[in-house]
Amino acid sequence: MIVPAFKTLRVAALAAILSAPVMAAAPAPQDVVNARVAGFKKMGGAMKAIGDQVKSGTPDKAATLAAAQTLATTAKGQGKLFPAGTGPSAGVKTDALPAIWTNRATFDAAMAKLVGESNKLVAVAGSGDAAAIGAQMKAVGAACGACHRQFRSDD
Repeated sequence: MIVPAFKTLRVAALAAILSAPVMAAAPAPQDVVNARVAGFKKMGGAMKAIGDQVKSGTPDKAATLAAAQTLATTAKGQGKLFPAGTGPSAGVKTDALPAIWTNRATFDAAMAKLVGESNKLVAVAGSGDAAAIGAQMKAVGAACGACHRQFRSDD
């Protein structure tokens, strides 16, 4: 015969175990690399869309703004896609250089610069002013290029 207090304790313990959050398995390193590559391609597509609008001479405000927002939103999350264990030393296929992990403060600053310049692009994108949009696109491109020179291989 089970003592009622013991039975209550067993039920409480079982409930605690069943309600505990399940630990999610960390994504595989190559999956993280694939996600960041997809994000950078998405950003490139947005830059191309904005560039095409600027080249037209009369940018479509809605299309330009939508592309700028895609760029800024995606840029904001990209820095988080470089956790430890997702670089070349992990044996994954990546163009990321080890400097990302050995010089993290500089990398994080470069990513913050990209996010800042992308946010400025959102601010001017809906203006329809091709010159202002083009000038800010150059600033975004410079932020991209500075990071590539330090943290990406040419492969």
